[in-house]
Amino acid sequence: MKILTLDFEGSIRNGIREIGAITSINEKIIRTEDKVISKKQTCTNILIGMLRVRPQLFASHNVQTEKNLLKKYLPYSNENKQSKNILWGPWIDTMEVYKTLYPQIDQYDLLYLTNLFIKEESLEIGKQFCKAGKISHHNALYDAICTFLLLKRIIGKVNIRPFIH
Repeated sequence: MKILTLDFEGSIRNGIREIGAITSINEKIIRTEDKVISKKQTCTNILIGMLRVRPQLFASHNVQTEKNLLKKYLPYSNENKQSKNILWGPWIDTMEVYKTLYPQIDQYDLLYLTNLFIKEESLEIGKQFCKAGKISHHNALYDAICTFLLLKRIIGKVNIRPFIH
């Protein structure tokens, strides 16, 4: 399965300032992107470019944050229908997955789950793909790596279909 794992750094007010993206096929990373954004049009062009080769699934941690930021740049739809909107979806939210699979955990933020389940692997992969000084949370590519690893950890062990929206 081809998955595009996304993480944006920014805010609704200031827009997307950084994009981290991982394209994977069958849980193997085939491409990473780490983009710093200075202009709205640059961001829009990058986002449109990510859709040139459609993934089967989009993944993020706390998907609603990414969706809200996407709406600032592009009208989009979650439905596969004839429209002028760009199709972003279907999505899987690792925060939702881990809340369901591990209801006894107190926190579900990306930092906590990374430290609990994938800390060593995230640092190792981060060293391969992130720029020096950017192997920490709130750097878009590193957060995308952590999200990818959290998803990879459960694919094949759990039926993920119910989590796909």
